[in-house]
Amino acid sequence: MRAEGAFSMQTAFNITNVSFSADPIEPGIVALSVNFQVFNNGPSHVTGLIVTTDFWKTSHIAGGVFQGFGAGFEFWKANFSVSGPPVTFEFVIFCDDFGGNNVVPRIWNTNGGNRFQASA
Repeated sequence: MRAEGAFSMQTAFNITNVSFSADPIEPGIVALSVNFQVFNNGPSHVTGLIVTTDFWKTSHIAGGVFQGFGAGFEFWKANFSVSGPPVTFEFVIFCDDFGGNNVVPRIWNTNGGNRFQASA
């Protein structure tokens, strides 16, 4: 027998179609810009990047910004900037799925365990 509230309905399934760039945006500042899609079956998602510029000695969270819906997916964008160049960003993408009943599954795109990298 299942306890009340134990039922979970996941609504985010995959993070894909990732494109990104690292570019100087003004003297002494480099910005990482990442576009991605969350394949879904409903809204209620929070996305972002976990990013480092020092080989994981420290990390930061850059929140995703919803850009719109497609047929079965959502468009998202995340930005993060630091002083530089030179700078190498390393990052993974996450999506927290608030569509469940008292559970919040998190899905990832870790680039197949290789993490994403961008340099400027």
